[in-house]
Amino acid sequence: MTCEDYLEDPETNASHLASCSICATLEEEIEIRHRPVAVDALPLAPWEGAKYRTWPLVGAGLLAVFALAIVLSAAAEVSPLTAVTSSMPSVQALLTFFQLTGRAMGAPVVAVLFVVINAVLILLLRRPPKGADV
Repeated sequence: MTCEDYLEDPETNASHLASCSICATLEEEIEIRHRPVAVDALPLAPWEGAKYRTWPLVGAGLLAVFALAIVLSAAAEVSPLTAVTSSMPSVQALLTFFQLTGRAMGAPVVAVLFVVINAVLILLLRRPPKGADV
């Protein structure tokens, strides 16, 4: 019986104290208490006791973005409606570019992307779990 065995389970390996003077001395000097942990007595983590408050934050952020857009359009002496409608042709041109590019590349690119994305997902699923994944 080793000292490590005694330290892992002192109650089962109590006979080790008679044969090991070092552990006997430590036992006398240090009072070892073995108490079960009361999980209910532990303090709550911040996310356990609080309600989620993300939607009010998202709403406040959205209102702040709209307010900033109105202030900037007023500073540029342009109405917000004019600012939005003037950018539409560039958005339409971008969408047309993507449509034409997709037609030119066609199905082979979609097939290659399908295989690549699924290969990455399979590799991620086969790796050993660690940390928060467990």
